[in-house]
Amino acid sequence: MMPVLDFPSCPHLPSLLLALLLKLTGTSIEDFQVNQPESSVSAKVGDVITLGCNIPAPSPTGPILWFKDTRLGRKLIYSFNGRQFPRVSQVVNPMANQTDYSIRISDVSPKDAGMYYCVKLTIGHPDMAYIAGPGTYVSVNGVTHEMFKVQQAELSQTVSPGETLTLSCSVPDSFPNGPVLWFKGTGPNRELIYNFQRGLFPRVNQIGNMAKAGNKDFSIRISEISLKDAGTYFCVKFKEGKPDTEYQSGRGTKVTVTGTRNNFVPDTPGRHFLAMRGTNLNKNLL
Repeated sequence: MMPVLDFPSCPHLPSLLLALLLKLTGTSIEDFQVNQPESSVSAKVGDVITLGCNIPAPSPTGPILWFKDTRLGRKLIYSFNGRQFPRVSQVVNPMANQTDYSIRISDVSPKDAGMYYCVKLTIGHPDMAYIAGPGTYVSVNGVTHEMFKVQQAELSQTVSPGETLTLSCSVPDSFPNGPVLWFKGTGPNRELIYNFQRGLFPRVNQIGNMAKAGNKDFSIRISEISLKDAGTYFCVKFKEGKPDTEYQSGRGTKVTVTGTRNNFVPDTPGRHFLAMRGTNLNKNLL
């Protein structure tokens, strides 16, 4: 069975073995790279796309494979060993000293969206070393455009102090690996509201089952709402890296907090209006 590879974060796995193999072929580690010329490819449903990959020759003995990054792991898309892969074919026929390992995917559908890696394996014992390309992200446009967005169903919500607020967010499972975070506000001073992977966030709980394969639900609940919770909340998908980079944000949900608890505040003026940056917040205090 083909091992599940955790690339591209550890491209130097057994580095001594790889260095020896490259030395025997007359290629230095610095010179040996898997090149994927396109960082992204956009297509419509039914299109034929080409994913480019070039590997220098000579190179260590071992296969070249194409993988797609999914939430369930790395899915084998194509190998150059004669095995048949529906809708996927190689661009250049096998030949001596071949360097072009590009592939074509025909009849593109929404499920084809995602990140694809061209990977060079070298035979080792007990493991298989590898060098992966930087990846090519395939997006599928057209009638399925909404399926490939971070979606926040509500543009605005109004709640009263003490209530529980639900903020919905759906993230396509075809997106690259990386965390999903909730923020209040935008820009460098935005406030982190929830991280699904780490941290303690009083009053905030996740709704979706993060342990479930293919989970798309990144909705949250905020309990014991107060006036200070008013603002615009964004569900943001990040792409895994060092550091992680923002990949796509939802359109935002504006939260307005109105009314009060049944508490009497004797020294508070009858009516206040407080303008907050990015929000309009009415405080009606008795």
